[in-house]
Amino acid sequence: MGLAISLKPILDGFGIKKVFMTSLQGVSGAGYPGVASLDIIDNIIPYIAKEEEKVQKEALKILGGYRDKKIINASFSISCTCTRVPVIDGHTETVFVETEKTGSPDEYVKATDEFNHKFKKEFGDLPSAPERTIIVRKEENRPQPRFDRDIYDGMATVVGRIRKDEVFENGLKYVVLSHNTKKGAAKGEVMVAEYLYKKKIL
Repeated sequence: MGLAISLKPILDGFGIKKVFMTSLQGVSGAGYPGVASLDIIDNIIPYIAKEEEKVQKEALKILGGYRDKKIINASFSISCTCTRVPVIDGHTETVFVETEKTGSPDEYVKATDEFNHKFKKEFGDLPSAPERTIIVRKEENRPQPRFDRDIYDGMATVVGRIRKDEVFENGLKYVVLSHNTKKGAAKGEVMVAEYLYKKKIL
């Protein structure tokens, strides 16, 4: 979810050709009883079964369109590596994006402001909606799960270390953090239900 939300301003503002992502996923994402303690303490597990395929499929679906009662996937490609790390809650991801048009880090920050404004206008009256959907941290060492995962009670997506990428001709790179059991699961589902109720679909 954090990947999709952080990519949306880039997709709308600059277009996307390719995405490379590595995740550092909290142990709560494995469910209960989760990962055995002797496997995860003082360790990183470099493989989560079926997770990479799920990320690649779902991100394109979320960022796609809807026509003739069908979901049309976004047209860019995603390559990812998903790992499990000894963090309780919060999925952190390093993201590299090749864009169709040139976009600077400052322009990406401005695009997140525009995205937040649109989100607030459409969803701001919902009880579960955060004040801002994307929080940009300017510190060099943020976001961090312990400090940032519970912003707006876990419903914010926190982006930091936004930089120009040197490999792609048009590229950005950044770190994104989202709360996997709140924004990415239970509370996110509640907010969807609130929106469906608002639209009189439920």
